[in-house]
Amino acid sequence: MKLIDKKNKNLIASFVKNFQFRIFGLAISFLIVLLINRFFGVATYGAYALVVTITQICTLFITFGIPNTLIKVIGNKNYNYLEAKNLLLKGCKIVLLFAIFPMIFFYFGSHFLADTVFKNTDLYIYFLIIALSIPFFVVHEIFVYFFVATKKFFNFNLFFFVIPNILLIGFLSLFHFLGKDSYFTILAFSLSIFFTVLIEIITIFKWKSDKNLEVQSTGELLKTASPLFFSGFLIYLLNATSVVILGLMVNEKDLGIYNVAFKIANLGLLIIVSISTITTPKIARLFGENNHEELKITIQNATKLISILTIPLVLVVIIFNQLILSFFSSEAVAAGNILIILILGVLVNAMSGNGDQILNMTNNQHILRNITLICFVSNVMANVVLISYYGILGAALAGLFTNLLLNFLCVYYIKKKLGFYTLF
Repeated sequence: MKLIDKKNKNLIASFVKNFQFRIFGLAISFLIVLLINRFFGVATYGAYALVVTITQICTLFITFGIPNTLIKVIGNKNYNYLEAKNLLLKGCKIVLLFAIFPMIFFYFGSHFLADTVFKNTDLYIYFLIIALSIPFFVVHEIFVYFFVATKKFFNFNLFFFVIPNILLIGFLSLFHFLGKDSYFTILAFSLSIFFTVLIEIITIFKWKSDKNLEVQSTGELLKTASPLFFSGFLIYLLNATSVVILGLMVNEKDLGIYNVAFKIANLGLLIIVSISTITTPKIARLFGENNHEELKITIQNATKLISILTIPLVLVVIIFNQLILSFFSSEAVAAGNILIILILGVLVNAMSGNGDQILNMTNNQHILRNITLICFVSNVMANVVLISYYGILGAALAGLFTNLLLNFLCVYYIKKKLGFYTLF
């Protein structure tokens, strides 16, 4: 039995191109972690990671499922580029309107968040910077998913993995050279996204259409986006909850140590995301064409490829966890067991298939919404209980438990609705 048949050779070729790009981006992202730890200290990295996580949660909330909706609608309806661009403009108008509210919240609530919620007065300026940067974060999120929806994977990788990270390294190095304070780390992050968005605008809108093409109405767009928003937002919260709760329950040093391990473990997601970026718009198109046999082959082959590439990586991280952690700082070595638990969670994701996107792209988004709600509540409860007993190790255990629950439910309902298993 062949692992990948001739029909899916394009998947391998596309994966190789995407993976090479992402390896470069990944190396830069690890360099960023190293630079912040070395330039500003592990405590600053803890604060930086906390605020970036909150920012990402806010961005997902504001975008309201529009990014995945672009992939779903453009794929299901086979829009051409001009039609897709018109849909993009509608999506941007919606999210920019929604962005007004968190901007006001972070601007006027910065003291409350810093002093009362997180009990760290230094975070005040962090939140002020975020308040002014939110529009650029949400537009960037919409733009990169638009590239996926229109199968411009080169642009997606360039603007998601390469350009913002290179800019961030440049600003971090500049601010360190100038002897700036720790909050300049988040300013560097915001500036990198701002300039990335400017380049994205030039790239997408360099050719303007005089045609006023009819695409999905704003009301229909919001109706399609709402279940995708809830599931996507909750899935992100499943990963981010531990960071936020740790920010409330442990000191900055422990939070920074956990985030180093979390960053390394997410190395495995590089493979998963590289392949799912290619297959997700294809899944939407095949489902829209009612081509269920090809849909099954595409999904199962993708799971096989993800698993075969992820297993060796997981073994390397487990065996050499201490050595890998020591590269970042001597303090990070304490996160050895945490790293092992987190990377096992990534392995579960890889071997179960990309269940969330499969459900979303096959009109089962309401089922995914219910699954993610159950998993989110379970995750919060597990984090609170386990962190109180085991600290940052408890957060890792809670994450592994939630991964198992989420993937079990996704695999079960994919089998029930589509008639086949996604397991490796």
